[in-house]
Amino acid sequence: MTEPLTAAAPLWRPLALADAPRLAALLAVCEAADGGVGAVPSAADVREDLSAPGIDLDAGTTSVWCGDEPTAYATTRVRERSGPVHQLALDIAVHPAHRTGPVIRRLVDWCRSTGARRHHELYDGVPLELHIRTHHGRGWLAEALDGAGYRRERSYRGLRVDLHRENQRLAGAPAIPDGTEIVPFDDALDAPLLAARNAIFAHNWGSAPMTARTWRHTITGDPCFRPGTSFLLLSRRNRDILCYLLSTEPGGVSADRELYLANAGTQPALHGRGLYRAVFTHTLVRAKEQGYRWAVADVDTTNPMATGGFYERMGLRPFRTWTTHVLPFTPQPRRPSP
Repeated sequence: MTEPLTAAAPLWRPLALADAPRLAALLAVCEAADGGVGAVPSAADVREDLSAPGIDLDAGTTSVWCGDEPTAYATTRVRERSGPVHQLALDIAVHPAHRTGPVIRRLVDWCRSTGARRHHELYDGVPLELHIRTHHGRGWLAEALDGAGYRRERSYRGLRVDLHRENQRLAGAPAIPDGTEIVPFDDALDAPLLAARNAIFAHNWGSAPMTARTWRHTITGDPCFRPGTSFLLLSRRNRDILCYLLSTEPGGVSADRELYLANAGTQPALHGRGLYRAVFTHTLVRAKEQGYRWAVADVDTTNPMATGGFYERMGLRPFRTWTTHVLPFTPQPRRPSP
């Protein structure tokens, strides 16, 4: 729904793909004001996000405009498969000069009502959770979510290593477990990798089976994906995927190139055997050879690799924190029409 523009009331309307350049400019301003802890998306990145599976521009987004410039927006993204609980993702951005209580509360309220409506349309009767992430520089949003009843469900540490300075840890070829080999990602492995990912994360918090469409759009078909710096550990006998680490380069190529270690998994029965260490070390060595300055990862603080100090031993140091905020509720099934 579009509200008319008046001198006292900015325009509220759904987003459109043509808005991508102006939204990218808005996000650059927001990121600078919030501490600059993340890569600033380009207009192409924003357009890709707005085209993602689960996004409905007309029915699932809203934005605030003052003249030709956006001052805020919010999106809701449903999952193509719900799992036992449908975890619907939200995103909110507000220009620092427009972060007033009424605007923020209206966006948060809009997310709740729109998320519930979209959930009813697809997964009526299935429990619903609204999920949204903030980093440590977005206290203004975290406080608003607290006030709206969200709980701070999960925390993550952002870690990075300067590959130009790491010589001893990255010297020579990493040890690879017997009977295995490390190979770079190839499209021929895409379908088996998706199947392995869904099996590995079948019982993990916050995870649901990914469809081929979502996987391709958000992971291996993402323009930021770097197949030449993404590696799989295979068994030599059957070519089974035992472990993997997929990387992206957010923000595009720059002088200080940053490789984001975006997605990783190890077959649960093989934990503790050094498989992930082998793939992780191999990835850092190859990233350094390819000219990357930084390697970055966001790690769940409940992850055993994080609590055990693995990343610190590999030279990574914390530089940001993230929080997942969750609003759970069980919508009542719709009554059949008389």
